[in-house]
Amino acid sequence: MIEGQAPAGVSEITSRLVSFSGPNGMQVVGYIDEGVEATWNERVAILAPRYGETKKNNLQLAYTLVANGFKVLRIDQTNHFGESDGTMDQFTLPGATDDLLAAVDYIDRYFEPDALILVTSSISARCGIRASALDCRITGLVNLVGVVDLDRTLQAIYQRDIFGEHVAGASEGSIDILGFEIDAANFHKSLVDAQMQDLRGTIEDAKKIKVPVLYLYAERDLWVNIESAKKVISQCQKGSFRVVPNVGHEVHEQPEAVRFTFDEIISFCRQGLPSDRLEIAKACKTILIQQNKIERARLQKILSFSNSEADFWGDYLGKFGIMEQAKYYIEYFSKMGTLIGAFRPADVILDAGCGNGFYGVGVLRSLSQHLPLMDSSACPFHYCGIDLTDTGLLRSYSRHVDEIVELQRESLVQLKGVSFSYRKLNFDLVGGAEGRPLPFSNGSINKVCSSLLISYLKEPVDLLREFYRVLKPGGVAVVSSMKPGCDMTVVYHDSVAAAYTEGNDRDAKVLLSAAGKIKVKKDVELYHFFTRQELSDLARDAGFTDIEVYRSFGDQANLMRIVK
Repeated sequence: MIEGQAPAGVSEITSRLVSFSGPNGMQVVGYIDEGVEATWNERVAILAPRYGETKKNNLQLAYTLVANGFKVLRIDQTNHFGESDGTMDQFTLPGATDDLLAAVDYIDRYFEPDALILVTSSISARCGIRASALDCRITGLVNLVGVVDLDRTLQAIYQRDIFGEHVAGASEGSIDILGFEIDAANFHKSLVDAQMQDLRGTIEDAKKIKVPVLYLYAERDLWVNIESAKKVISQCQKGSFRVVPNVGHEVHEQPEAVRFTFDEIISFCRQGLPSDRLEIAKACKTILIQQNKIERARLQKILSFSNSEADFWGDYLGKFGIMEQAKYYIEYFSKMGTLIGAFRPADVILDAGCGNGFYGVGVLRSLSQHLPLMDSSACPFHYCGIDLTDTGLLRSYSRHVDEIVELQRESLVQLKGVSFSYRKLNFDLVGGAEGRPLPFSNGSINKVCSSLLISYLKEPVDLLREFYRVLKPGGVAVVSSMKPGCDMTVVYHDSVAAAYTEGNDRDAKVLLSAAGKIKVKKDVELYHFFTRQELSDLARDAGFTDIEVYRSFGDQANLMRIVK
């Protein structure tokens, strides 16, 4: 995005909550984002949320559009996650299309704009294509990583023919679509009746669109076939196709991709306007943060999950085992082992958030390899696994037990012993002014592993301060977090495909469902995925100065090595 002189009023953006009647009389809730009236270019953009997301997810794009002269309407879909009426189990694509048409009615009635551009993405892009084919008041359409063949996309995600199974009577009353339970019969029937199920119906809609269409395809998209997307856009009378480089379906995983995408969208929306100011203005970061806090608080009030954090993570870890043979996961733990370094006699290892025990298995196998090199007079080695859930601890121990038996057999001959312990602990209660310490004395730990844990803590710096306290001088900790905007499709595609080959299809289904719920909690900032800089800042606040941060897990996670 080009840095330039921002127009007057860029820092005077306001958002006001609105609602209007949508399908079957249900209320659609949204925000009108606008600057001072003098800066309005007489154009309005309607931003539809991606499936499983809300109007909040479009806040940054909306404020960037407003900073460049547009008014914006961001909506929550009905029968969907968010503030609009209805329940998620009744979600359908035709219903979401009706929401867009109702939004067009609202804008046309109250603003009478010179141009009305519809911006859609992923699954909602299919609704945008249908709406643009039906309503001539839509003067432009943007499809960001748009799904054009829902049947094929769901098969790519789940490695199964979900619709085929339903028709054959094999599916249950509900189907899980990316973390949300949907009424299977209602969802499938609505797609078939509206001819929105496959590529053929999308092409027929594309032929009816007479206005300019911009399709932004992610270069590494695993869910959308590029040839199918090009075929659809070729049927539009004024279609243009651009590739967002070096990114997958989650475009927000790369700041460069976000800038590229925003530039393309704004340039497209500006077509036909006077070109006296070519630079693209950024939204004021301060007001963007302020509005984000307001909307986060609203969402947290309506967010509801049926089980506790301990139960949720217990279920999630129970299915996470299918990841063990995924190439990105193997590479990730190999990188972790390299960063934490070789083990020595008398080392005390803390595995904070031991989960399914993958890291512990690596420790045990490493010890087996190095036993012949160790001094027989060495002091015992100790591994301690700590986790939030009983089920996590049980799985860790169960996964370790065979390795432990073999290691103990070898160590009895060569060493004084190797010991293991497991403790249950709520990490949100660790450290801080009123928190409890980790159950270790000062300077008693040689190495700490904390894999993908701190993102889910209320005060992660408190745990890092405890790591600093318990580590010996020169002790090493490796801490990891998924990166902001991470594209988990890259990781899950690899692991889920293997799972279905091995017949673990139910585990794969539950894992994908849980991943969707993690994303929802992250979107409303109950969870936080950290950038490299944020990880470094947390470590410095905890007292560490020797800090290195790396990328791993299919380029989707940040790994930090810190030394006391």
